[in-house]
Formats: sequence, C-alpha cells, structure tokens
Amino acid sequence: MDAEAILTGLATGDGWERRCDGSWAEVDDLDPRAMTRLLSKAEARWVTLTVIPAGAGFRLIYHWDLDGELLNIATTITGSCVPTIADLLPAAEWVEREMHDYYALEFLGRDETPALMLRPDDEPGLFSRTQDLGRDVDPAEYDERAAAECAGTAGAVTTPERGPS
Repeated sequence: MDAEAILTGLATGDGWERRCDGSWAEVDDLDPRAMTRLLSKAEARWVTLTVIPAGAGFRLIYHWDLDGELLNIATTITGSCVPTIADLLPAAEWVEREMHDYYALEFLGRDETPALMLRPDDEPGLFSRTQDLGRDVDPAEYDERAAAECAGTAGAVTTPERGPS
C-alpha cells in the first residue's frame, strides 16, 4: 500500500503536502483507531505522536514511517479526549501516558493511564498549567527558514555580486 492509498483509506482527498521533513496530510475528524489499523496493515512503523494545545482543544500529529518515507497525519480535536491506539499498537503506550501527564489528554478506551513522567500523586496537565511560560510552536507550520534549513542554505546571504555565501 502506498501513501496515496492510505489517504484514500482515511477518506481525505486533499493529498499529501511533500516537504523536506516528510509528507503531511491534514485529516478532519480523523479516527485514530481506523488510521492505526490501516497503517498497520500497510506495515508502516509507528514513530510517535505530537500534541500541541490549540484553543479549546489540541492538534494531534501522528508520525509514521512507510518504507522510509515519513508520513505525518494531523488533525485537531475539540476538548481533551481522543480514542486510544495503545491496545492496537503497544508502542503507543508510553506516548499516551506522556501526553496525559503533560496535557491531561484523556485516551478513551484505556482502563487507566498511570503517570509516566509525573509522580503518582501529581495532577496531570503539567504543560497545560505552564504553557504561558513558553511560546507555542507547531512543527507542522512550514516557513522559509525551515525550507532553507532543509536545503542546507540556512544562514546563507545572497548578494548580487557574489551569490550565496
């Protein structure tokens, strides 16, 4: 199964955005469990999950490796609940626990979500309580600086006389 067939299976027709850091797709109303079944069937390798606070919800980016191609499948949820994939993909166990610790994200279908990074009596949502101390960065945002870094030209200065330095 190739990347295009995966998007068809996820019921999105927007296509992949090809970048130097992999292929990116935005999928509205993503069913994480259906995505996991589909990518597991395609023998894709789970990489990780990125979670970013987004207003009254979260932006979730599921990262997969399919035959050496990094597939980044993003969606935005309202609220703090998302279906678990850890029962389908044991490698997601620690990531779900970590995201629960950091953002108090609830993974529906889990019997329990024991603390991974926090002490057992700590309240989940560490980053939710401290997010105003840093700046919000979405790794899915693509800008000219990132493009230059990928192309190996970051910091290069172009002058009419000399070209890139």
